[in-house]
This record gives sequence, C-alpha cells and structure tokens, in this order.
Amino acid sequence: MVINILFSILIIIRFVTGVRLLITGRRNKLPNLIWLSVSMFVTVVILLFTPLEGNPLGNLPISLWITTGGAFVGQAALIVFNQLTFYKDRKSPVAWIWASFIVCTVVATYGVVISESNANPSPLAAASAPCAVLIWVWHGWLAYQALKQVSSEKSVEDWVKSRYRLIVAYSIVLTIGAIASVIRNFFVGGAALESPLGTVLAVTSLITQLVSMVLLFLVWVMPESFRLWLNRNQQKHIDEQVYEQAMSLLNILGAALAKGTPKTKEMMIYGIRKIVGETIDTSDSKKIDAHIVSLGYEEWLAFLNDPEFYLYIKDVAIVNPRNALANAKQALIENQSLFTMQAK
Repeated sequence: MVINILFSILIIIRFVTGVRLLITGRRNKLPNLIWLSVSMFVTVVILLFTPLEGNPLGNLPISLWITTGGAFVGQAALIVFNQLTFYKDRKSPVAWIWASFIVCTVVATYGVVISESNANPSPLAAASAPCAVLIWVWHGWLAYQALKQVSSEKSVEDWVKSRYRLIVAYSIVLTIGAIASVIRNFFVGGAALESPLGTVLAVTSLITQLVSMVLLFLVWVMPESFRLWLNRNQQKHIDEQVYEQAMSLLNILGAALAKGTPKTKEMMIYGIRKIVGETIDTSDSKKIDAHIVSLGYEEWLAFLNDPEFYLYIKDVAIVNPRNALANAKQALIENQSLFTMQAK
C-alpha cells in the first residue's frame, strides 16, 4: 500500500516536472531541458507499467518491453542532456558513455527475451540499472568540477553556485537509488516485494526518486522566489568586494600622502573619502566606496588637483601639502595600471 502511494506521488511529480521543463526549454530555446523533459515523461510511462499489486498495466505481455525500452530512451535522453549542458561542442568522454549504454542495452534486451513474465523477469533485463549509476555519477562529477571552478569567484552569483551544489546533491541521491535497484534486481530477483530486503530496497529507490525530483525541479525550473532566496546574501558579497577594491586604492594614495609627514595614512584616507562624499553629495559609505572604485586614472589625477582636496591636506597641518600631493601623484603613476583597471 505504501509503495503504491509513493508510486502515485512520484508519477505526478515526474509529469509536472516534465511539463515545466518542456515549457521552460521551449520558451528559452534550451534543448538540454527538452531532453531532460523527455526522460521525465518516459519515466512516467515506466512507472505506469511497473508490476505492482493492483496495477493491471503491470501484468500485460508487453509491459516488460515497455519498461525496459523506456529505460533505454530515458538514459539516452540523459546522456544527450549531459553533453549539451556541460560540454556544448567541447571534447568529452561521451563516446565511452554511449558504448557502455549500448552494451547494457544489448544485455537488457536479451534479458527481456528470456524472461518468463513482467512480474518475474530475468535479472539481465535490469542491465540498464548499472548504466543509470554510471550516467548519474558522471552527471554529478561534471557539476562538482564546474562548482570547483566558480566557488571562489566573487563575481559568480550565489544562486549559480547553489545550483551546482544541488545538482551534486540530486546526483548522489539518484546514484543511491540506482544502486538499490541494481541490488534488488540482481540479488533479490523477481519476487523482490515478497522479501523484507526487496521491500526495503524498493522503498529506498522510490524515496530517492521523490527527493531527487524535488531537487531536479528546483535546479532546472527554479522558481524566481527560490532563486532570490538563494541569492539573499549576494548584495552583501558585492558590497564587501567593492569595499576591498576601494581600500586597496585608498591605501596606496593614503600611504603616499602621509609619507614624510607626522600624519597617519588613515587620516589621509579619511580626507579622500570626505571629499569624494562631498563631490557626489552623500555620506553613505557604500556609495562612496562604489564611486571610488568607478574612478579611472585620469579622474584620480583630477581629484588630486582638486582645490578642495588641497585645502584639506593643508588644514590637517601638513607643512608642505604640495610635496604630499606630489607623492600621491607619483604613486598614481607607479600604479597606473591598477587605477586604470578600476574604471567601470
């Protein structure tokens, strides 16, 4: 009874996810999502013809052919999905994946031919299950490699990094489910649901499917509210990055202005920020940081020639403000590439 309920829930989730993936893929011209939707719809058909108690479709003479053939089509769609999602015309090991898929397909087809019935199939008919393990391990590994490349990049938004983490998560879940199917089909046999171990493995497969479907939906359909939640700390990261960039510039100029004087670098930095704030008419430190980062070399040179900044330097009791400004201009020249690159 429990398994029947889980199967029904899984069929509904798979179908709804497949429809959303198909719509999203067509609307945004993303063929990889269309292929993923194909695997969802095929799985719905497989589930409908699964030999469960009380399921008339599960005991038809062609049921085993439909479930096995559906597994072939679904896995082929997943291979294409991986290729389009992570490689896009780049060199990949997809030829080896296809070779493994073909071997599993041949073995599974032979298993269907020698099977007594859909309810009592040959273990060889489940040869597609090891291929599913291979495909999902490959999928998760590709996502993990992509995550490593962007995890330390501050310019990459949090929702993108979270998407890769979720892909790794559902790949692990699906791999566990596929391994449970392998053990059930090859070591428990056709009467899997009649033994405690078979029942546990079947429930494990179903639960992993349900969990993975939720994660798949969140990753590839990704409702806007969920994306915004994943990105909830993004502005904080941006502010921190801008602050670090601003301080790297201010430290250079502040140290140069204070050189040879009894004044501190911090006092000079305060002066720069004060004049910048007055120039853009704000006391908001974040806006001041953003403006500082936006200034290029020529704009910094004009800033150092600003009479207001000269007066500030003079007011802080530097004996020779012209020498202090000359030191700052020299630092500007020496670090010209840094200041030029800061311009937005």
